[in-house]
Amino acid sequence: MLPQSMGGDGKPSSVFSKVFGTDGLELAKSLLTKASKAEDDSEIKAEIEKRLKMLEPKPAVQVECRVCGSSFEPKSRGRLKAKVCQECIRKKDQR
Repeated sequence: MLPQSMGGDGKPSSVFSKVFGTDGLELAKSLLTKASKAEDDSEIKAEIEKRLKMLEPKPAVQVECRVCGSSFEPKSRGRLKAKVCQECIRKKDQR
């Protein structure tokens, strides 16, 4: 019943989240952490650790701008990701 992953909106989409509401993710993490410490079987412990890792939010991707070298979070344009920051694009458009 514990969630295996988070939904697209950052909330776990499972029966667990329906039962425990907005505090469900934190409760699931604490239960999995306690179970990991108490478990002796290596296979079960590995599965618990895998689920804990899947519940962690993914960090934002940072890319270095090809023009100025600053780091920025790229916006997708179709299949391609931007390689130039918005500031450099604005400067180019103003010329």
